[in-house]
Amino acid sequence: MIRTIGILLTAAMLSGCAAVAMQGATRASDNARILANEDAAEAGDVEAQMKMGDSHCCTIAGSAGVLNNQKATEWYCKAAKAGDPRAKYELGRIYSGDLVRGMNAPAKAAAMLTTQRENKPLALMWFNLAAAAGYDGAAKKAGQLGEEMTGPERLQANLRQQDWQNQACEWNAVYPDNQL
Repeated sequence: MIRTIGILLTAAMLSGCAAVAMQGATRASDNARILANEDAAEAGDVEAQMKMGDSHCCTIAGSAGVLNNQKATEWYCKAAKAGDPRAKYELGRIYSGDLVRGMNAPAKAAAMLTTQRENKPLALMWFNLAAAAGYDGAAKKAGQLGEEMTGPERLQANLRQQDWQNQACEWNAVYPDNQL
């Protein structure tokens, strides 16, 4: 019995180390991708902008221990305004409060411990735009989110969509108090 407990404790500790090592490797890969794409993204290359958004999205920002939504949304906004359907979907996901993608255990734990910011009308607008552009899964997400919203919230989303190019897009513009 004691041996079994010891084995289980060792396995639990090692799994924590593996998660930290995987997170570090992912961050190193993201940093390399940022360095490789920053100039092209600044020059207006939409594919590079998406890579920049993906690299910053839903990750721990340096030693701050917070999700780096500001940088991610800066790049996704540029790509969305250039017409990229996935950028529109990613903005919908972020503003719906779904800040962590994939199997990022440390980020998921951090997200569970914090209050998630969400702007449902803005999220629905972005999901609708992604769906209109044919992005797979966007219509389903829009439908699910729309069911959770009140009539006035859905109306606000529709009104925003009519003038979407002029809507607040970047995290700090949507949340001026800059609370991540």
